Amino acid sequence: MTGRLKVPLSPYLELLEVEIVEIKYPRAKLTLNWAEKLTNPMGTLHGGIIATMIDAVLGFVLLNKEDVQAIATVELKVNYFKAITEGTIVATGEIVYQRGSTAFGQTRIHQGKELIALGSATYKLSKKNC
Repeated sequence: MTGRLKVPLSPYLELLEVEIVEIKYPRAKLTLNWAEKLTNPMGTLHGGIIATMIDAVLGFVLLNKEDVQAIATVELKVNYFKAITEGTIVATGEIVYQRGSTAFGQTRIHQGKELIALGSATYKLSKKNC
């Protein structure tokens, strides 16, 4: 993992066994290994897990900024392109807009070179009093 952490992964992400690859504002990268316990009734990685990875990688970037105290996701959008039945997925997120108490980011989910999903999210930020 590259970058200094102000806030570690949440217990929920630890339960999913998400791993931090890198973090340096405005980007971060997380990975997740497919596991049967994370599947839907069809045996593919549950779409909620993909949505979680999109939200988590962007939230992780924001929560590790020195001036951000807390965040709230106010909107999340996901486009799914391929079902996952094995292997590792990589979530690469970037905050593309931040001003005042609003931030917006985009995430790409890949498995190898294949694009699995795209997502975006808008956040309300609480800043520290400096």
